[in-house]
Amino acid sequence: MKKLGMLVLALLVCPVAHAQYFCTTNGTELHYVNYDDVGQSTSSETMTVANAVNKGGFTGSAEYYDKIVTTKMKNNTSYTKFNWIYDGTNTVCVEDLMYGPYIASDSDPARYSEDIKNAMLLDAKFNGDNSLTLNEKASGGEALPDRTFSYNVSGMLKKEVILSGGSYLAPEKVSTTAGKFDCIKITYLQQTKQMLKKETFRVTEWYAEDIGLVKREVYTTKGKLRSKKLLTKIVEKD
Repeated sequence: MKKLGMLVLALLVCPVAHAQYFCTTNGTELHYVNYDDVGQSTSSETMTVANAVNKGGFTGSAEYYDKIVTTKMKNNTSYTKFNWIYDGTNTVCVEDLMYGPYIASDSDPARYSEDIKNAMLLDAKFNGDNSLTLNEKASGGEALPDRTFSYNVSGMLKKEVILSGGSYLAPEKVSTTAGKFDCIKITYLQQTKQMLKKETFRVTEWYAEDIGLVKREVYTTKGKLRSKKLLTKIVEKD
């Protein structure tokens, strides 16, 4: 009985493990390389962590500012932004679809705000949910919620995206030039429609605790690799 009491006490005082799938160290740079179906580099990305908040491992938030440089193209630099939130169980990531167009209009990045974003979302007629939720307690085979969203690209062309049929797969270890990572693994179907053009791909992604995305593979419905993204380097601010 005494041993049982000590075990219960130990369980009460031991901290509960929490998995937050993004970095909360401001200034950290996550470097990625994107490849085509034959393994040729098509672009590089540098995600810089900013405005990060870490509340003792139970909740947190951060912004990833992503600079994308496409190879063999003029005017080859573009931008996007990802907002991350952790509530103690779920990590939620939402791509800010308006940040890139705002920068592309030669507007001052320092003046970008929530009000500007919401106004642009209204102008673009954004509708739906483009968030990604990762549950740290999920097990292999558990389903991911479907998501659908649409918005007008360049103020005119409507783009519709459906993310469906998603599920968690068994966790995997992933090795890249940036290191070795214990990853949660997910897969889902991504359908896009813009005017008369429709595309459907199977997307598989690997996420690591305190990092975020480590690896991403996109396949056609016939199982042919379309593209791949890899985390290649992590640079921490001195």
